[in-house]
Amino acid sequence: MADPADTTSLGMECPACHEPWLRPSNLAGRYRCVSCLHRFELRSVCPHCGEHGTIVRMAGSENVACNVCGGSMLVEV
Repeated sequence: MADPADTTSLGMECPACHEPWLRPSNLAGRYRCVSCLHRFELRSVCPHCGEHGTIVRMAGSENVACNVCGGSMLVEV
């Protein structure tokens, strides 16, 4: 029987459909959901609180949360 603690991460959660199928596209700071096909852009200004944040484009680009309010820095394109 599988242990619930041994769950594998399928990827980042899509802000539109909330499925774990958000993938980076070939453009820096752009993402696309494999499930619902919505496209998103990583913004430097939080759409929730308006706080400016630095965009770090590294291999582990799964940090898309605002450091101040914790909201998503992704905006639908």
